[in-house]
Amino acid sequence: MASQLLAYILVNTPYSEYVIEEVADTNVPAMKLYKKMGFTVYREKPLTPKQAAKAGINRFITLKRKKPQPGSY
Repeated sequence: MASQLLAYILVNTPYSEYVIEEVADTNVPAMKLYKKMGFTVYREKPLTPKQAAKAGINRFITLKRKKPQPGSY
């Protein structure tokens, strides 16, 4: 369901660039989906050791995807 929804958004919206903010590094299913859909890591935001211990994650990852220009390969 998530891949169908994301594919619909990517095809049916006018944006040339898409950003997914702050995915937890431990959210493996989401990361696999986003990478499969063409997103790449744009930046990483590490948590302090105290925050990481409390949250159970080490960093937040931001991903980006550019829509191909017509006629480009």
